[in-house]
Amino acid sequence: MTRTLALATLLALSLEHGHCQDPPKAPAFEVASITPCKPGTPEPPGEHAGVFQFTYPGGRLNARAATLKLLLEWAYDIQPSQHSGGPSWMETDRYDIVAKAEGSATDAEMKRMTQTLLADRFQLKLHHESRMQSVYVISVGKAAPKLFPPKDDETHSLHVAPQMGQDQKIVSFHVVATRFSLTQLADTFARQLGSVIVNQTGLDGEYDFAMDLTPDESRPNPLDPSLLIAGMREQLGLTLKSQKAPVDVLVIDSAEKVAAGN
Repeated sequence: MTRTLALATLLALSLEHGHCQDPPKAPAFEVASITPCKPGTPEPPGEHAGVFQFTYPGGRLNARAATLKLLLEWAYDIQPSQHSGGPSWMETDRYDIVAKAEGSATDAEMKRMTQTLLADRFQLKLHHESRMQSVYVISVGKAAPKLFPPKDDETHSLHVAPQMGQDQKIVSFHVVATRFSLTQLADTFARQLGSVIVNQTGLDGEYDFAMDLTPDESRPNPLDPSLLIAGMREQLGLTLKSQKAPVDVLVIDSAEKVAAGN
């Protein structure tokens, strides 16, 4: 009887202790600052091409003139067609962000910490829905992919350098990827295609590669999707095809602007 009572008491104390435990904290940066840009701040070079410059070597994140829309897409590994709702300023207001993890962090860890940052500073609230959408599938073409082992062990980046002509007009964009995955490339180019791009190449590593995209000024969108498709096929040895598939979509319930000095 005494042993049974003691066991019951121990079990009750264990349950009480379990209920009192705090839930695990979401991963977060050690320090982070978000500074609103002045109204009318231009988009960073290359953003028109569906490219946004994030650098995070050694657990450090620097984002220049970033919209909340672009931050959301990067942090959640989603493409433009994979989110809906939210206030209109998410696409226009820009912020400079500097954040540092406690130590070195992986790509996935940096993105989870950025999710926490967006929830804390922008009061971002959202939920998931499944919707049927057209998607593009990226695969390896007939020729071997023109992808190379990375030379830099830390830097992950995708830079776009506008190439200017004699009349000071952009004649092409030189795209240089450093330690970049094909999934990241798909996420980047999805903005121009207006559709989710699924990486089915079987190539899951990180690579160095480069390509040149020549805008067609006669089109409403100078970087028409057909130019991206042709550029990837001819310069990277990758192909794209369209099909229907269920897609997980983030629905933005609410968000608030970040004030200066936050």
